[in-house]
Amino acid sequence: MRDPGLQPERTALAWQRTALAATVAAVLLLRSGLVRGAPLEIAAAGCAAAVVVLWFIAVRRPPTTGSARHVLGAATIAVVLAGLLTAIQVVLLP
Repeated sequence: MRDPGLQPERTALAWQRTALAATVAAVLLLRSGLVRGAPLEIAAAGCAAAVVVLWFIAVRRPPTTGSARHVLGAATIAVVLAGLLTAIQVVLLP
């Protein structure tokens, strides 16, 4: 038996978990970047913080057909960019 009301609740909970993980990652990256003087880690922290901002936008914005897709696409880009910046910092600038 399917309950159509559960899907939005699961989506909201997934966004909350993502925002919590992004907040922790942003704080740790920012601390590490400031301690080591690593500008790419600080930039990666900014990308992780952008995911949290996008979560707030997704929660506050009334659901429309394309809005969730745009927010999800922007969050995906921010996560990928944070990963790339962190990888570059680790591989090229040890």
